[in-house]
Parts: sequence; C-alpha cells; structure tokens
Amino acid sequence: MQLTGGQYKGRKIEISGKTRPTLAIVRESVFNSLWSAFGEFEGLKFLDMFLGSGIISLEAVSRGFDVQSYEIDPQAIKTAQKNAQGFKNLPKITRADCFRALDKNNEKYEVIYADPPWSFSYLKVFEQIEKHLQKNGIAIVECEKRKKPEVLEELSQFSTLELFKEKNYGRCYLLFIKFNYDSDETESLST
Repeated sequence: MQLTGGQYKGRKIEISGKTRPTLAIVRESVFNSLWSAFGEFEGLKFLDMFLGSGIISLEAVSRGFDVQSYEIDPQAIKTAQKNAQGFKNLPKITRADCFRALDKNNEKYEVIYADPPWSFSYLKVFEQIEKHLQKNGIAIVECEKRKKPEVLEELSQFSTLELFKEKNYGRCYLLFIKFNYDSDETESLST
C-alpha cells in the first residue's frame, strides 16, 4: 500500500498481518471530505481511535494534522512506527485500549476517525465522539455494510450527534457525524 496524499504521497507502507487496512479510494474520500470542510489541516488535531494498520494516521500526518492514535496490538504499533520513520511530524501512538485512555483524557479533536473491529458495539465509540469532538468538528466512523442498520440504531441514542453524510465502498460504509445543533444538550457538551 502507499499514501495517497500530502507531503509523503506515494510512500510505500508495510501492513501488519492482523489488520484490515482502509482502501486507497476510501482514504482519498475521507481526506477530500475533510478538505472541503476545513481547507487547511496544519495544526488541527486528529484522533485515530483504532490505529490498526496505521494507514489512516500516516495519511493524516502526511497532510499536516497533529495525530493521536491508540492501539493495543504491539505488532501493529511496531509496524506503524517503522512506517513513520523519516516523517518530519510523527503521530503520537499510545499503546492502550482507546476507551480506557480516552476516559482519562479531556482533549478535544477537530477530527475523530473510528474504524473498530467490525464485530464491536459502536455505543462506546459514540460516547467518546460525544466527549472528545470539537464543537465544529467531524467524526468519521467506518463500519461493515451489513452492520450499518445496527450502528445507525446505536447512533440514534445520542441526540447530540447527527449523521450528515454517508458513503458506501463495497463492504465498507463511512458515516460522517457532527454535533446536532438542534439538540439542547449540544452546547453544554461541546464547550
């Protein structure tokens, strides 16, 4: 695989055998959508909740984001760190369960990317998005096509969050989420 954009566009990336890397067309779609929303990425905070192959974090760094990533698999971390060698800006990779780590963290992010194992319940993902997304930020959640109705049902339990765009790429769905400004709770949660 190789990076699709930014300062390190075209750089080859090694993938750990246990991970499910996000396809190039999906990555390009993610960052094109973010470019439409933000324009410049320099200095914006990007949270990658599940590092996995590391490809999303490295794409974000390549484009100028300040990246925080979480991962529990030491092999995936080792591979991502090896891939990041020579980058001027490195993603901050923390070996931890993202839910436990984020429960102890009050940081806010302009972008949150969540691509959990597709067998997960997404409720905890949405709880962390609600807590850590900047007021005008965007969260992007990747899920399997057949699981989309279940994931949307879980999202509907959060009146402060709303789905504003979705894209389908074969088995993969991208859900773009922001704060629901019609919700009374939004202002108190996001400030």
